[in-house]
Amino acid sequence: MTLVLRILYCLPLLLLPLHIVEVNAKGICLYFSEAIATWFDALIACQKQFMCLADLDTEVTLVQMEAKVQHNDHGYWFGLNAHEKTSYRYVSNNKSIEYSPTSSNLVNDGGCAFVKHDDGFYKFLSADCHARKRFICTIVEECDGVRMRPKKPPCVISQEDKEIVAY
Repeated sequence: MTLVLRILYCLPLLLLPLHIVEVNAKGICLYFSEAIATWFDALIACQKQFMCLADLDTEVTLVQMEAKVQHNDHGYWFGLNAHEKTSYRYVSNNKSIEYSPTSSNLVNDGGCAFVKHDDGFYKFLSADCHARKRFICTIVEECDGVRMRPKKPPCVISQEDKEIVAY
């Protein structure tokens, strides 16, 4: 591989500053982007890191985020969308939405979901998938029908923490 190709291959890694937050809900680690992107570009950015846009499918996950993530005005894309679908589904496993926080407003107009801290807790909102927002990734086995190559996550959750929260 030539030097130019190596640099081009590594360039996405340099352009995607992520910070790690150990959210112990369901034994997952969430990676919050500093960069902004469309929902589709966010999905590609996560996949380039062998991750997927995160499933925020339990209240426990959001409670853990509440305790560990700085509250700000940013909305974050996550793995839920209704683009070209009849209902919202997670991109990692194609499961339909089973949980959304109170005061959420997901309009099924082909949009994508983002999470935002508002009025003391998080809520899910919908927006045009081409809007640019920060995003949340997590390590999964499959993303959008593609098997993700196993990669040891830098975020380590103890067995004790995993046992506290039911899967």
